Amino acid sequence: MATKKPSSKGSNRPNPPASLGPGAAFGGSGFKVQVFYLAARSNSPNAPLKDALWFATYPIIPRIGDCLFRDGVYYRVERVFLYENLAAGWCADVEVSFYGRR
Repeated sequence: MATKKPSSKGSNRPNPPASLGPGAAFGGSGFKVQVFYLAARSNSPNAPLKDALWFATYPIIPRIGDCLFRDGVYYRVERVFLYENLAAGWCADVEVSFYGRR
């Protein structure tokens, strides 16, 4: 009985289409998110004193515990609200808090 050796030319699995990569639904540039920081929730003396709201595009949607850097300040992701997008808008709301690295 002869055994078949595996081919070194590659696998039999088809390559996935390039359009299925991260951010494909948004032109391949990433996921649009709205990030907001509420100053009243921070007890740190080094935290920014004003609320902040900004829009950003990331290769992946930030997850709880991730850190984001903006204007010289690190923020920690506290909550993420995902949206099913049917139009070109943002994919998620991300609530952050001040992250004092020490």
